[in-house]
Amino acid sequence: MKWKRVAGYGLALWFVPFAVSFFLFSVREGDRALFESLITVVGVASAVTGTVLYFRDVEKSDIKVGLLLGLVWGAISIIIDLPIFLGIFEMSLRNYAVDIALTYLAFPAITMGIAAAKSARPTSLDSY
Repeated sequence: MKWKRVAGYGLALWFVPFAVSFFLFSVREGDRALFESLITVVGVASAVTGTVLYFRDVEKSDIKVGLLLGLVWGAISIIIDLPIFLGIFEMSLRNYAVDIALTYLAFPAITMGIAAAKSARPTSLDSY
């Protein structure tokens, strides 16, 4: 694995939704469910983009590599989040786990799926 790229994309995957959340803060105050949905979509779109960019220059990709990549990216986000949400925003660990950390499970699902698709052998369906 290209660890500098893994770390760089991992930081970007955390930063993009965090930055967007500042622009959507007024939405959060008025409609929490809409805010949560929008941030989730931003996070998933960022993860898909980061995964495609990461695997673009990687010759060997398989589900194991995808799993590791997604777990590392999730861990990076949680490590950055914890002092902010538990310390600054005074959120309980349970609420953080349920409200935010659980969404990071999307990272391994995305990275494994894209890795598997990239490593799949071409079939006759590819010509369609």
